[in-house]
Amino acid sequence: MPSPELCLVCEMSSLFRELYSGNPSPHVPYKLLHLVWIHARHLAGYRQQDAHEFLIAALDVLHRHCKGDDVGKAANNPNHCNCIIDQIFTGGLQSDVTCQACHGVSTTIDPCWDISLDLPGSCTSFWPMSPGRESSVNGESHIPGTTTLTDCLRRFTRPEHLGSSAKIKCGSCQSYQESTKQLMMNKLPVVACFHFKRFEHSAKQRRKITTYISFPLELDMTPFMASSKESRMNGQLQLPTSSGNDENKYSLFAVVNHQGTLESGHYTSFIRHHKDQWFKCDDAVITKASIKDVLDSEGYLLFYHKQVPEHESEKVKEMNTQAY
Repeated sequence: MPSPELCLVCEMSSLFRELYSGNPSPHVPYKLLHLVWIHARHLAGYRQQDAHEFLIAALDVLHRHCKGDDVGKAANNPNHCNCIIDQIFTGGLQSDVTCQACHGVSTTIDPCWDISLDLPGSCTSFWPMSPGRESSVNGESHIPGTTTLTDCLRRFTRPEHLGSSAKIKCGSCQSYQESTKQLMMNKLPVVACFHFKRFEHSAKQRRKITTYISFPLELDMTPFMASSKESRMNGQLQLPTSSGNDENKYSLFAVVNHQGTLESGHYTSFIRHHKDQWFKCDDAVITKASIKDVLDSEGYLLFYHKQVPEHESEKVKEMNTQAY
């Protein structure tokens, strides 16, 4: 950049060097915060801010600062960028709009850094599990009456009827018709971020939704892939307990939680250090945490990483191809 002192990527690099320097004293990333304030002015100042907004703003600034790099111009993911942010966080979200008259399908694929999920109890109607049905999908301990991350993903990927007030011109039959819309993942990111919509701002009310959502240590995204669409019938997913597709399997490694109300609160996080070793981060206070502490927490942002790294997945594909 013309002004390296304003480069967030440079500061992130310095932060990583500091983290791995062996210095046991706490590190205060004030410069990182200040640079985000400079480049995302809506977050500047000492008012309370949203952790999800901060995450997206920080990723956006890092992405923009990386795009000047020639390496970032190779196009092998949905938004034609190969910078480190896109290599890690960018997935492809596929939207299929189906004409109800001729059943023609219009497909678009957009890049996404996270998936925001509606919760039961919000103004948006929620699609519940079948009454009395118990689910062990993704290893979630499904207590009757408890909503799971899988439930939220099922709702996110269900077909939605757009209604007579939202007719679109069908490219196949060239007339305005009612249609259905369905969202699915076309490409999965290395790190998947799920955002629970806990803060509701509507014409009726402003409030925080504190509904407990059960989430698993291991997550299989196969049922929510566009390639699995044939296993969907009338919006009901056929959810296998084990798909055998390791490319789509994830492990939980971080959870951000919010304590408090819409007006005031405090963020903490759980971070996985080794396979089953977790820590709670509460400002400068770092304490050991149990897996139960993590899974019992309310959850605001969930971070999962792919169990099989991309390069290993490509290597396996290549070996399989050579075998044939």
